[in-house]
Amino acid sequence: MERSKSPRVSLGMPVYNGENFVFEAIQSILKQDFDDFELVITDNASTDRTADICLEFARRDKRVRYVRNARNLGAGANFNRAFELSSGAYFKWCAHDDVLGSGFLMDCVRALDGDSRHVIAYPRLLGIDETGQLTPYVER
Repeated sequence: MERSKSPRVSLGMPVYNGENFVFEAIQSILKQDFDDFELVITDNASTDRTADICLEFARRDKRVRYVRNARNLGAGANFNRAFELSSGAYFKWCAHDDVLGSGFLMDCVRALDGDSRHVIAYPRLLGIDETGQLTPYVER
């Protein structure tokens, strides 16, 4: 089934050889409490299992679009491609090794919709240490 309208939010995920983390990153996006989005994954000719993982998500969820480059375009061109293929009113970059909290997109959309002077929304971050534990945001 095709979308009849553009999604509210486009998420661009450029990736190259991301098999170790991309599953969790995509899973966290699909578990958002805001669902009017598309995830555009641009694979920069990965040589690991990235394609298999991403294709399985795209097969199961129409919000996920997987595009594989025939050759490695370089990081900048791959980022540009993800943006160019996006159609949402709002856009967010997602790294293949980032995990989003379930309210991330809803909080960002509410902040942007709440005041027309707002042009960017970015919540605070948690890190993940070498043992896999979440670490609090530290202001520098």
